[in-house]
Amino acid sequence: MSDIFKPEKTIWKMADGTFFEGSIAELPKSGASKLAPAGREISKAWLKEQGWKDKKAPAKKAPAKKAAPKKKVETKAVKPSEDK
Repeated sequence: MSDIFKPEKTIWKMADGTFFEGSIAELPKSGASKLAPAGREISKAWLKEQGWKDKKAPAKKAPAKKAAPKKKVETKAVKPSEDK
């Protein structure tokens, strides 16, 4: 039995053989064929036959170090004396 899943976004196959996931309004080029509509069950085996590869979740990055709080700049300006 093959894996069946529901894509979150529509999967399109472009005329040049590349794949795109998103709505029809977001398509970068015209002439794309819809392989899997969003939210409908589809076989991963069939998609792999078409050349589609399942995207793996990106590895989580280590949290960025927070910048040290900046010290308040102390102004040491001296007013000129009025002694003349």
